[in-house]
Amino acid sequence: MGAPRRRTARGAGGVTTLNEGLHDLSRAIELAAGKVPEDLLARAAALRDTVVERQAAGLETTVVALFGATGSGKSSLFNALAGAPLARVAARRPTTSAPMAVSEQPASEVLDWLDVKDRQLQSGIFSDHGDRIVLLDMPDIDSTEVANREIARRLAGVVDVLIWVLDPQKYADAVVHEDYLRAMSEHSDVTLVVLNQIDTIDDEERRSVLADAQRIIREDGLNADVLPTSARTGDGIPALKSRIVSVAATQQAAYDRLAADVRAIGRDLKGTLGEPGAGVAPKDRARVTSAVASAAGVDQVAKAAAGSYRYRGKKWVGWPPLAWLRAVRVDPLKGLHLLPEKGEVPALTGVRATPAKESQVRGLVRDIVAAATEGMPPAWRRDAQEIAEYRVGNVLDHADRIIARADLGYSKKPGWWSLWRLLQWIFLLIAAAGLVWIGVLWAFESLAMPLPDTPQFGDFPVPPVLFLGGLLVGLILTLLGRAFLNSGAKSVERRVRKALTKEITPVTEEHMLAGIDQVLAESRELNELATRLVGVGQKSAKKRRS
Repeated sequence: MGAPRRRTARGAGGVTTLNEGLHDLSRAIELAAGKVPEDLLARAAALRDTVVERQAAGLETTVVALFGATGSGKSSLFNALAGAPLARVAARRPTTSAPMAVSEQPASEVLDWLDVKDRQLQSGIFSDHGDRIVLLDMPDIDSTEVANREIARRLAGVVDVLIWVLDPQKYADAVVHEDYLRAMSEHSDVTLVVLNQIDTIDDEERRSVLADAQRIIREDGLNADVLPTSARTGDGIPALKSRIVSVAATQQAAYDRLAADVRAIGRDLKGTLGEPGAGVAPKDRARVTSAVASAAGVDQVAKAAAGSYRYRGKKWVGWPPLAWLRAVRVDPLKGLHLLPEKGEVPALTGVRATPAKESQVRGLVRDIVAAATEGMPPAWRRDAQEIAEYRVGNVLDHADRIIARADLGYSKKPGWWSLWRLLQWIFLLIAAAGLVWIGVLWAFESLAMPLPDTPQFGDFPVPPVLFLGGLLVGLILTLLGRAFLNSGAKSVERRVRKALTKEITPVTEEHMLAGIDQVLAESRELNELATRLVGVGQKSAKKRRS
């Protein structure tokens, strides 16, 4: 046998080779599991195995099989092609119960793979390339024996070249067209159609029957000519042999058959996939992060951090005599278990998402996933939805831990607080000095003792000026301090909210949105794989047809 032509690992000119198609098919099977109908997945897996096994058996041998319904003269045509009465024939009763092979040279590897036991050797069958051709006579496709029909169906799915033998009286038989030919629109390069027993109709009727048979074949989607033959008279036999030889001469028939099968699977797969989803829009990603942050209590924590800033600030900038009032109040962060104690970091906070808040996040995620997967098949949409919703609780737990470990600025003390405290104490001491001075003067007056000279500040005595002035400045410092604290608290609130949201964003991306992205990416990849499968070997096939 001649050696098969080598094919490069990569197709030239954008052509997907069979080996590339096999790789794509394996990946498509992996991605499509649970997403496409089980029967399609099973056919794809079976085809993958078939391609590997057929390549192992050798693509240089061309297996040509005759298929037809009972009474089409298939076995007689087989004998006419073989040039010997190898197959039993009968007018009406089906006689072929098992496939029979005839070849000029032994073809054990491929026939073992096809599980064809009845093998005949016959020299001089074909004028050329006979050493590379194996001819099979098949059981009837409409046999009353289920086992025979299954053999015919199985081998129709794996042989290299299919010759469909039609009866001029029953060439429109539904079994042939609906069960076989219409499913083989990708297989025109490896399909021959013959109208056998052409000698049973006169010349005038022959032309109309051939034209009508050709029309039906075209409607089946096959680009194949109908050849008239007669096993009895030998009409058309040389032409049919010539067609078989021309196909075998290229040593491409096995390759083309497998490529056509891959294209057919790619076409069927493409039909189940719909359109790839648009994905999660950037604004929707931000909405999800914002919703998670809100449910996790970022707003509440940011407000508590601002409140804590005010609480601690008042201790430093407030009027010292009122410090006791702060003793009856609680730092807002302490109420949320967010105050660091003895260097320990709390594992969880007191602002864990409530079921209602978690439900709100789930509702938003459902809406966003629905928009992101619009146009995709239900299985893909369901998968994306389940992944996203399943991870909501996990994301909220992560967010809670982020908040628990976040630096909320508790240990930071602005420098102006110390300055403010110093000023408050200075003016408090001034007021106290004025008050003591007034007390001393009052005591002198009560004891009828002569009053010492009291210095004046303009028209006013200094002691009340010190007392009232100290109190007034203390009040002004307190009011200004509160204004500055409020401004600083707002800044703290914005900073904490921004920092926590920034830390929660990658968690939302990694633990929730990444799952949706993965489903969408797999859908796009499967669509791309199906598109490539539809084009396996197509360019070279078109060239040979032209």
